[in-house]
Amino acid sequence: MKPLVRSILVLACSLWLGSALADALLIDVRSPEEYAQRHLPGATLLPLDRIGSEIQQLAPDKDTPIQLYCRTGNRSAMAQQLLQQLGYRQVSNLGGIDAAATTLQLTPQP
Repeated sequence: MKPLVRSILVLACSLWLGSALADALLIDVRSPEEYAQRHLPGATLLPLDRIGSEIQQLAPDKDTPIQLYCRTGNRSAMAQQLLQQLGYRQVSNLGGIDAAATTLQLTPQP
């Protein structure tokens, strides 16, 4: 994807998500090791293999806005699908950590 097109898409996505980004539960679905190396500020670690069994503790309200990210976007896409199957209605896949950082205008931290 061309950089200009990507920038426009990121901006459009940010505007579309609006205030939901500010109030959303930000979840990193990678492994604890990956999270320890680098993660987004404010992100909660909930690995893909535990998200189905532990999401209810973090978000008992199925209308809670949830933003997901991983390394490349694959695991967060699987997590999004699972959460939607569980009845969560406001789940967004931000893709990989770098794309999520750009969209949320955050700097990953160690």
